Amino acid sequence: MTFGPDHYVPVLKVKRGEKAALQRISPLLQSRIIPLLEIVERKHKTLSAHLKTSFANLAESISSYSRCFLDARELAPDGQTSAADVFQRASDAGIVFTPVTGISRTADVTPALSHRTNGLALRLTRVEFEEGDLTSRINAFLRTHGLTSERVDLIIDLGGVEDLIVEGITALTDAFMAEVPHHQRWRTFTVSACAFPKGMGSVERNSHAFVERADWGAWKNHLYGSRTGLQRLPTFSDCAIQHPAGVEGFNPLIMPVSASVRYTLEKDWLLIKGQSTRSRRPGEQFPDLAHELVYGNLRSGFYGSDHCNGCQSMKAAADGAPSFGSAGVWRQMGTIHHLSVVTHALASLPWP
Repeated sequence: MTFGPDHYVPVLKVKRGEKAALQRISPLLQSRIIPLLEIVERKHKTLSAHLKTSFANLAESISSYSRCFLDARELAPDGQTSAADVFQRASDAGIVFTPVTGISRTADVTPALSHRTNGLALRLTRVEFEEGDLTSRINAFLRTHGLTSERVDLIIDLGGVEDLIVEGITALTDAFMAEVPHHQRWRTFTVSACAFPKGMGSVERNSHAFVERADWGAWKNHLYGSRTGLQRLPTFSDCAIQHPAGVEGFNPLIMPVSASVRYTLEKDWLLIKGQSTRSRRPGEQFPDLAHELVYGNLRSGFYGSDHCNGCQSMKAAADGAPSFGSAGVWRQMGTIHHLSVVTHALASLPWP
């Protein structure tokens, strides 16, 4: 149940596109991925209906992975019952999962401790780091609940860092890690951050832009680059092509939305934006955006249809195949591609 820095921990919302993406990752890459799955916040449905949607096809989506982390923190407003329901449903579905909790949480601590057949994950937040006295609070949490570091997966979560450059993320990571005790003793040791922008607002319509993958740059150039001087090199984690704030508050019926493509490159994200779906249907726009990526002015960045299932589908869309005209489908394809890019990149690094 352990893993090292040659693995990848993508943080994904439990939604239809992300679940489908996990199923379509190459089996060879699946063996190097331990997904951290977040049950998204509940809006208008009952808790039961919301979780029924969340768990639809979830077991099938992650059956090929050795395990996953499962986090119910977005359901905290629903109280302890919500987390207990999440973990029990996962257990009943035969999902091999490690429940996630935190030193400042209340709603999911007891349910997580009750479902630690596959260990327990402790997710530290940037807010907790900034509050200070982190080392003492971590040790107190372990003592209070009779835990040892060796049985705990530690996740240092910097959260959204889209407003920082690589040097800023590096400085924040170093300071955060310095407050975490006994690096070598945790069962696994992961640093997570998300440099992906909150939205596409910075991209002009009918244009494209490049956004630096500063989270990856900070991990590869600083942490991996100075690994011989570290107590322990942490595993890389990001939020793929979705900012952690999510889009649960977005209502496409009353809020404007443009067709867009999120495509991961070696050092950047390529963001391609069309126009409002109110002025032109997405089913008409996405084939044009795909053609621009695969055959047009942006084709130099396209990895080729044999790179992954996502790229294969993007080429099919560019060639006029049906069923590729929705934002959900493109989020799925973009996620497949991103996870494949990161996992390939980690596998290609020199390891002892």
